[in-house]
Amino acid sequence: MIQYTFFPTDARLSEYLFSYGTMEIPAGITSQLLSPPNGLTGFLIRVKEDRNTSVVGKDFEGKPIAHQPNYVIGQTTSPIIGYGVGHITFLVVFFQPLGMYQLFGCNMASLANKSEDLIDFLGREKAGMLIEKLKNADDREEQTDILNDFFLSQKLVDDDCSDVKKALQLIHSSQGNINVKSIETALGVNRRSLERHFKTKIGISPKVYAQVYRFKCAMNFLQANPGTTWASLTYNNGFFDQPHMIRYFKEYLKVSPNNLVTLDMDFINYLLKH
Repeated sequence: MIQYTFFPTDARLSEYLFSYGTMEIPAGITSQLLSPPNGLTGFLIRVKEDRNTSVVGKDFEGKPIAHQPNYVIGQTTSPIIGYGVGHITFLVVFFQPLGMYQLFGCNMASLANKSEDLIDFLGREKAGMLIEKLKNADDREEQTDILNDFFLSQKLVDDDCSDVKKALQLIHSSQGNINVKSIETALGVNRRSLERHFKTKIGISPKVYAQVYRFKCAMNFLQANPGTTWASLTYNNGFFDQPHMIRYFKEYLKVSPNNLVTLDMDFINYLLKH
């Protein structure tokens, strides 16, 4: 059985990072995991593995998304199927939506629905040192200290992200039930400017991010209210009707709500609770 945990970051990093976590695939198990869009970005770093281990993530057309040993992944707008063989333990860094841009100044649009080798993203020396320290750490507490020190040492991007932050607040407070016109009016900003900044700093448009966040809220509602009816799920999460809600599930999970039992919901809920 695959084990998932998450643990807090230093409080000084809360604006940029959501949490750290681990994902451990035991030996002798060939695992297939579906990872839906969750509105976040991340680092995945292998800190323990046996020989002949293999991990790859693909989209539903079979295109590799995450195949590097240690990688950075941007925003996703469709689910990824991950395959893992052998005993592997990953350390996971869950970034806040703006966090990766604020810490590293990268164009997040270039990472949308893609992954990048951590060495290419950070540079060989910096990435190699971080990976080596994490692999040699004695326990999770030491790994946490290493990660905190690494991110606290980053020089923040000198950029005004206020419009994007305010747009995110509107999307989050409405549970994704807001259109771009309403955001534009509330903030008094030009739509093209907002969308350009959002794509550069988040990775996807505000419209798509709001759709992903609405789905995420619906899944968290479902987890918090087991046995809820589909009518209640539809009403409480702002969907127009049940067919509208079902379309979201089919787009982001590739199954209807009635077929959720066919998925590893422990893993999906682990990702969506962040």
